[in-house]
Amino acid sequence: MSKKLVFFLLTFIIILSYLFSFEKVIINKIYMLNSSISSAYIKLFVFTTETINKYFNQLDYIEQLKTANEKNNYYKSMYEIKVEELRELNSDINISLDKEATYERVKVLSYYNFNDHSKVLIDKKQIAKDKILPLITLDGFSAGIVLNKSNKMVAYLNENKKCNYTVFIGHNDTPGITSGSSEDGNIIVKYVPIWKEIQLDDEVITSSMDSIFLYGVKVGKVVDIKVYENTKEVLVKPYAKTLGERNFFIIDDTNTSI
Repeated sequence: MSKKLVFFLLTFIIILSYLFSFEKVIINKIYMLNSSISSAYIKLFVFTTETINKYFNQLDYIEQLKTANEKNNYYKSMYEIKVEELRELNSDINISLDKEATYERVKVLSYYNFNDHSKVLIDKKQIAKDKILPLITLDGFSAGIVLNKSNKMVAYLNENKKCNYTVFIGHNDTPGITSGSSEDGNIIVKYVPIWKEIQLDDEVITSSMDSIFLYGVKVGKVVDIKVYENTKEVLVKPYAKTLGERNFFIIDDTNTSI
């Protein structure tokens, strides 16, 4: 073999070796570049996803805060309304407290007769058989009277015809006596002097003239006036809601028991 051929073959082999080495370098470079691009893409994807999620989470949190704020405003408004109603209710309560009187909270036990919801048994201790005690709602309005009936403490509510106590009507203190209620629930006040001036919306209060109620316990307002030959009859829309109530006050200024 000639020297030229040997030299040519060696040169060719060296060149091929170089080319293969260079290709490996290129391949490595390309792989590294792809890895870098892939890594950057993944990082960008993760960052973008997290940013989007964070954005929507913030939107959701803002919406939750908005909803919570609206609820808080609603509850605040309802609270203010209830406070105002309570303030008005307290201003309407008109029980003239007497140091000699004993105010006792009583509970309704049952109806006295199942076919009459206007007469109920209460858990008051026995009182003298000739004694009549006033019954008052927890918000301070007249509700009826309490009697000893066969050693049972019976409350006759305003709706009962035997619930009789004296009242004053309007600014002129026109007298009258309660006598149950009409079919629509208005208290009937009888024996009103015909010569006395009465107007619709006049307020009706207890008069204490019968020694049952204290003076000034609120009963209701006049909604109708009937004029007869010798007397007037007045219908009064009561302040008290008595039917179905379970708790009342009674006032006992004698502490008499048997």
